[in-house]
Parts: sequence; C-alpha cells; structure tokens
Amino acid sequence: MMRTLIVTACLAALAGCGEREQTKTSENTNRSDTAAWQGAKNAYNAPGWTVGNQGSWENQIRARGQLQNEYVKTN
Repeated sequence: MMRTLIVTACLAALAGCGEREQTKTSENTNRSDTAAWQGAKNAYNAPGWTVGNQGSWENQIRARGQLQNEYVKTN
C-alpha cells in the first residue's frame, strides 16, 4: 500500500518534467507583416469590407462592435 502511494507520487512529480518550453522561437512565429485591413482576399470576407481600404475596415470593425454592445441590444 505504501509502496504504491510512493510510486504514484513519484510519477505525478515526474509528469511535470515533460512540459515543453513555451517561449517564442523561429519555428512558431505566426505574424503578418501586412496591415489588418490588407487581409485575406477570399470568399469569406464580410460584406461591406473592401480589401485594402482602411476606412471600410474600420467601419466594419465598428459595426461588429455594435453587434456585441449590450446597451444597443436592450434598448
């Protein structure tokens, strides 16, 4: 009984040693060098947004924010 408890405790203590490092390296950099409004040119763009137009992108973000505004929803 005591031996099983000690073995289980040792295995639980060693389980944390298998965690991988979570620092940013060259292999996991996921960033874009372009501005947000110059984004994707595909079929999944929101209607009313023109790719490459900063003004229409800002209007689209503002409209999305209003859809999540609880004051607008309740009044």
